[in-house]
Amino acid sequence: MVKPLFLVLALGLTAFAGREGNFVIRFEPDAMLQPEVQIPFPIKVTNDLQQPLHQAKVTMQIETKDHKNVQIFKAPEVTEGVYLAKPVFAQPGEWTLTVEVHRNDEVTIRAKDFVIPKARP
Repeated sequence: MVKPLFLVLALGLTAFAGREGNFVIRFEPDAMLQPEVQIPFPIKVTNDLQQPLHQAKVTMQIETKDHKNVQIFKAPEVTEGVYLAKPVFAQPGEWTLTVEVHRNDEVTIRAKDFVIPKARP
């Protein structure tokens, strides 16, 4: 009896995760990268027909290479298919930024690495 219940729970979690959305996600900073300052990151999202993707739930997760300093920032839609995250990097160094886009039951994730230089005096 335990096995069927486990299978139902596992299938439920898989269904909740959604299916691949095939969205195109592009993001770069709009300002000089530096620690302890909000850095705007416009996130352009299009569908598989290269049309702007509206009304999606977009988040940006940042974390250092040693998987510390993990933070998640919401990215509201600011113009047609463009979302804006404003992460704050706690320290200089190598960071991985992961953008996750959810719309209906579809999900697409894209990650990029960035180096945050030391603040200039």
